[in-house]
Amino acid sequence: MAGELYLSNLAGGFDYQQILDQVYYIKATQIQYYKNQETVLQNKKSALEKFGSLIDDFKDVMNDLFDPSIFEKKSVSVSDDTKLDVTVTDPTAISATTFDVSVLQLAQKDVWLSQAGVSDTSTAVATTSGTLQISYAGNVVATIDYDTDTTTDTPSTIQEIANAINAAQSDVKATVFFDGTNYRLLLTGADTGADNTVSITEVGGGDLLDVLQLGDNYTASHVQTAQDAMIEVYGTQVTSSTNTFSDVVPGLSITVKDVTSFPVTVDINNDYTDLKDNLQNMVDKYNAIVDFIKDNTGQDGVLSGDFTLQQIRSTIFNKLDPLFQLGIFDVDKDTGHLSINSSTLDSIISNDPQSLETVLTSDLKTNFYDYLLYVTGPDGPISAEEKAYDNKISSIEDQIDLINNRIEQEMETLKKQLVQLQLYMAQMQDVQARIAQTFGSPSILPTNTG
Repeated sequence: MAGELYLSNLAGGFDYQQILDQVYYIKATQIQYYKNQETVLQNKKSALEKFGSLIDDFKDVMNDLFDPSIFEKKSVSVSDDTKLDVTVTDPTAISATTFDVSVLQLAQKDVWLSQAGVSDTSTAVATTSGTLQISYAGNVVATIDYDTDTTTDTPSTIQEIANAINAAQSDVKATVFFDGTNYRLLLTGADTGADNTVSITEVGGGDLLDVLQLGDNYTASHVQTAQDAMIEVYGTQVTSSTNTFSDVVPGLSITVKDVTSFPVTVDINNDYTDLKDNLQNMVDKYNAIVDFIKDNTGQDGVLSGDFTLQQIRSTIFNKLDPLFQLGIFDVDKDTGHLSINSSTLDSIISNDPQSLETVLTSDLKTNFYDYLLYVTGPDGPISAEEKAYDNKISSIEDQIDLINNRIEQEMETLKKQLVQLQLYMAQMQDVQARIAQTFGSPSILPTNTG
């Protein structure tokens, strides 16, 4: 009816958080824009760091090639490796050569084995107590008292005597040896060599050595005599207390394994395997740089439009010119890849290795390595670009923080306004309820009476 008051949906729910979320989403669009920019810059920096790693790898390989010792390496071969082994200990001390070696005898330890024994390891060996004296290399190393009574602490059984010898010193090893019938005493010197002899004697009046038939009075018990190894090189004999000869040929170690019937030929040759491997490794690292630049600086690359990388590659290529002059590299004009001309390299190594050594250890080393140090150093172009990206990223992050702070302030203000609106609407709902209670449901629209 005319004059009635009608309030539209004032009693309905009011979700101001949904409004806040929608407003924040709209305002945060600008933040997402800056975050996208930051991601692009981070990707550029990561790609640049990868490029720096490739240059570091290349630099390490070149450093190996600049080392003169790579041209001094030697390889060795022997005509019969069952007779002797030869290793290079100092390649700078020996030149490529060939010589013959005969092995006349191997180094041996001094060994004694008692000719008699006992059938029971729990009974005393001697019938008269006494003292043994053990000497090694001319020096007394142990004095062992023994007894005939197994109930005392003094050694009496064959195992106790062996244990006592071992506990007293380390130059002579005592072992109980069982021959299938009797337990016998085995004494072995610690080292090979003619001077490292073993001697065992009675010094206390006992009969242990007589019972065992062992020692200087029983020569048959001396089953192996200490001796030096001996080789012959073109009529000259040389000895060693061990089976290894370290000083016969400077720069070589010769280890004999068996006596020879015929001389063994030893060949020493220049070994350029590491040189070839490092040259190939260098080519592989350079090609990896070329591929990286092609993939990342092209139209759709992460570093599209960055000419610094191409400039570095071009400088590296130009500085390799002394090697190009030798003819050991070929260039694929389509891919930019390098490859080694193996026939040319082999010819240089065979006929004039000094020319390649001069190029690598003198001509290139003079300025090439310094350039690589500069490129990868703290003041180089790669570091400069990384710092520039860091500055841009930092600036964007500051801008994002400013926008976030501004949005937070605006959202806090809006939240307060919406809360006030909610309170106002609650008051209106209370008024509406009172009016309805007094006058019935109000309406501000006229009633259609038809």
